[in-house]
Amino acid sequence: MKHAPVRLYSPLIAVALCLWAQSASAQSRYAPMFAAPASQDTLRNLALWEDQRVTGEGKLFAYLTSKSPLVRRRAVQVIGRIQDPDDTVHLIPLLNDPSPIVALQTCFALGQLGSHDALPALIQFCEESDPTLRPRAVEALGKIGGPGTVVVLSELLHDFSSAVRAQAALGLARAADPTSVNVLLLAIHDPDPDVASSALYGLGKIESDRIMQKVLPFLKNHEPLVRAYAANTLGEQKNKDALPALISALGDKDIAVTINAARALGKIGHKDAVHPLGTVVGRHPAHLARRAAVEALGTIGDKKGKDYVIQALIEKSVGVRVAAIGALALILKENVELFAEQTMDDGSRLVRAAAIEAMGTGRVKNRVDMLMTIARSDEDALMRAAAIRSLGQIDDDKIGAFLSTRLEDDDWVVTTEVVLAIGERNYREATAALIATYETRNRREDVNIRIAVFDALNGFKAQEAEGLAQGALNDPDLRVRTRAAELLLTLGKTARVPSEREIFEANFDPERIRVLMPPTGHKHAVITTDHGDIEIELFGDDATQTVAGFMNLSAKGFYNGLTFHRVVPNFVVQGGDPRGDGWGDAGYFIRSEFNHYRYGTGMIGIAHDGKDTGGCQFFITHSPHHRLDGRYTIFGRVTKGMNVVYQIDQGDTFSVRLTD
Repeated sequence: MKHAPVRLYSPLIAVALCLWAQSASAQSRYAPMFAAPASQDTLRNLALWEDQRVTGEGKLFAYLTSKSPLVRRRAVQVIGRIQDPDDTVHLIPLLNDPSPIVALQTCFALGQLGSHDALPALIQFCEESDPTLRPRAVEALGKIGGPGTVVVLSELLHDFSSAVRAQAALGLARAADPTSVNVLLLAIHDPDPDVASSALYGLGKIESDRIMQKVLPFLKNHEPLVRAYAANTLGEQKNKDALPALISALGDKDIAVTINAARALGKIGHKDAVHPLGTVVGRHPAHLARRAAVEALGTIGDKKGKDYVIQALIEKSVGVRVAAIGALALILKENVELFAEQTMDDGSRLVRAAAIEAMGTGRVKNRVDMLMTIARSDEDALMRAAAIRSLGQIDDDKIGAFLSTRLEDDDWVVTTEVVLAIGERNYREATAALIATYETRNRREDVNIRIAVFDALNGFKAQEAEGLAQGALNDPDLRVRTRAAELLLTLGKTARVPSEREIFEANFDPERIRVLMPPTGHKHAVITTDHGDIEIELFGDDATQTVAGFMNLSAKGFYNGLTFHRVVPNFVVQGGDPRGDGWGDAGYFIRSEFNHYRYGTGMIGIAHDGKDTGGCQFFITHSPHHRLDGRYTIFGRVTKGMNVVYQIDQGDTFSVRLTD
């Protein structure tokens, strides 16, 4: 079904558009367009089409020829966010745009669309463009990949621009092509730390007997970033000959190196690392390092690590205690029972839930009845979900039938865990109950249940679910449509999944123009924690609706008293979930607004469960993480207080205050 033209001027919409113009910021790069009604129309149309993931019956492409570089840039950005590879043909000419900002945006957008049709133009652009523009084109080449890109990227590792060399190394990392080992081994000697660390990151994606000895010396490099990536790469190689150097790196003065060395030792899994890791658990001043060491001891699984981990159970840090009970289950197996039962009295609900899960990790059969009681009647959904996850791992004939009865839980997260557990246990007797659950759980938040149901039915090869799958091929959620098609293919049936564009055009809602906010430029806020304040800058031009949502929730006090429910050492701290378990949101989804920013240290992103499923949960990066670039919306950065970010522990509360 085609949608109607966008220029709708009902009285309500007229009021909304007036407010839209009034709320626009003079600090925005688009400020010159706010004064003229026609330019305001352009910005609103582009915002609506981006939000609805449509092209306005092709009108979007007309803006690519606008006289205004701001309009052309914004139109390219919208196309890049819609991410339909068929639109590549419209973007390629913009690589030659006279405005550098348009050409840069085009490079980023082509990388997001991922079409091989763009490769010849991007390769030519790399050869002929201004040196300041080439890094974006190289980044796009790396994202698209495909035939010939490894050769081109390898050659670009010799470029005079360090930014080009770094992006070439990251592109080779994405390709993970064994033929690039030689050039990456040369690139780790690059004098620029970003290039050297990117090359080390790329080597971590490749298995080769030559890598370990070449990388070992970089554990003593003068640049902490290089040392940290060297430790990570050595862990990926899983060569026990790296043990002495990695054990030495546990004492590095940079915490990122210590954490990566601990993880690497865990991956190698040798008992000689147990005592050095235990020393970190007992002595290191940073809870992030202690947690990483505890987790590594669990991964190694040697009983010599037991005493170090037991000591960590009485740690002040919630995150360390959570890691400790999980590690103890890996080390002690069924003998974790006593420790898990005692830990279930912990003052933190996160630790109590981890203790319940430890019963499952340890396969503690004689606690099945206790877990069933928790899953059936505990008032806290977090505990019920943890009990279900545990039951899903224990071999007991009565568990399957019990799980079928828990599909009726009124909490959608618990029900999702039940479906997942049924699927993992391959309990085919629940097929009819799963189909009934799918048909009755159709709220917005139930989408995870529906996805899990199809995954389980696919595993069962359930013939009786064919009709269910046929009906789901037009579901508004791409994840559901895809799972339905996968089930039909498993059953030997043909399945045509409507494209994203078809679905969005059929469900086009012009009324959404009333709730979309204008670009606001850079805004600022303060996140207050028990450890101090974190000052942040928000990117209101490049993540407009995300920033608007964050500011609206902050102004209402939504975040005040919520927790950082997830802390991963040398990766992220994540918070803003009203449930406190990582599953919650603010009652709506927001569109992903992927942009040109990259995930360096202190960047703020929106968590999601697939494109366009973000909401209120956000995270702050401890360090650079290239795999997040272009996949998670960056809507801000820390301007002051990274020392506070490193102190945040799992379960810490916070509040947010807007400063402008």
